[in-house]
Amino acid sequence: MNINQDNINDFLNKYIDFTNNLSSKNNYPNNIKHVLYLIIPAFVMKYGIREERNILSCFENVPIYISDKTNKLYTAYFNRRLYSKMEDGLIKYYSSKEVVINNYYDTTLIDLIDSLAHEFNHAVNSIANEIKWNDEEVSLRTGLSYIHFFRSDINKVKSRSKDITLEEIINTKQTEDIINIINSFNNYSILNEEFANTLYSLKHDIDDKGYKSNAYFFQSYICKELMKNRTFIPTIENLRFKGNVDDIEKWFDDITNIPGSYHNLTTLLDEILKDESYLIKSKWFKKYKINKIRAKSRRVLDIVDIFDKNCIYR
Repeated sequence: MNINQDNINDFLNKYIDFTNNLSSKNNYPNNIKHVLYLIIPAFVMKYGIREERNILSCFENVPIYISDKTNKLYTAYFNRRLYSKMEDGLIKYYSSKEVVINNYYDTTLIDLIDSLAHEFNHAVNSIANEIKWNDEEVSLRTGLSYIHFFRSDINKVKSRSKDITLEEIINTKQTEDIINIINSFNNYSILNEEFANTLYSLKHDIDDKGYKSNAYFFQSYICKELMKNRTFIPTIENLRFKGNVDDIEKWFDDITNIPGSYHNLTTLLDEILKDESYLIKSKWFKKYKINKIRAKSRRVLDIVDIFDKNCIYR
C-alpha cells in the first residue's frame, strides 16, 4: 500500500469515520476511541487493503468490554465462548467473542495500544477456519493453536495444543510491526487534531530502532533468529491468517529433515514459559529451575539453528 503525504489524510479519515461510528454504537470512552483511531488503519496497512473487509468486520464483531478488575500481568485478553445451533437438522458450532480490558487507568498509552493491538491481532488471525469438529471434539483455533472441547459438553476442555507459546511469540512480533506502522504516521502532517494529538503522545515512547514489546520477552529472545528468517515468517503469517495451520508441522520438519522437530520446538517453548512462571512464584529450587530453563533454551536454539541453516532463503 503506497501511502504518502498526498493521500494519508484521506486514508486515515476513512477509518476515523468508521471508528467514530463503532465507538458510538458500543459506547466506547474517548480514550479507547482515540487508540482505535491509530490501531485500525495500521491493521489495514499490515494485512493489505484486500483484507480491509475482514479487518473492519473483526473490529465490528469483537466488541471491547471494559472490566473493573485489576490484573498486574494482563491489561487485556481475547475471550471467546463456544455455542451450538441446530441448522437444517445438523448441529453447527459458533463462537461469541470480545476483547476484555482490565482496569487500565494507570496503564501508559503505549501499553494500552500494545495490549489492544495484541489481542485484536489474535482475533484477526482466527477469522478463517476458526472452528472444526468431529464425532468426539470441537476445536477452536487461535492463530496457530487449538483448544479442544468435548463435543458431548462444549463447556469442558479436553486438551490444548502445544504451540500456544509460539503463537504468542509470533503475535508479539506482529504487534510490534503494527505499532511501528502507527509510529510511521508521525512522518506525515495529520489534519485530524484528535488523531495527531494521540499520535504525538506516542512518539516519545518509541526509539529510532523501532518498538519492542515486553510481552514474552525471554521466549521471543531465544526465537529471534526464527522471527527474522525470511522463509519462516512470511509462510507462517500467511498460513496463520488464512487458517491453514494443520500442515505447518510437516512443512517445518521437512526443512529441518528431523521428524518431530516442530513438536519439540513448540513443546519446549511451552515448558520454558511454565518453568519461568514457576520460577517467579517459587522461593525454593530456583537454581534447579534456572538450569532446566537454560538446558531447554539450548535445545530450542539448536532446532532454530538447524531450520535456519536448511532454508535456502533466510
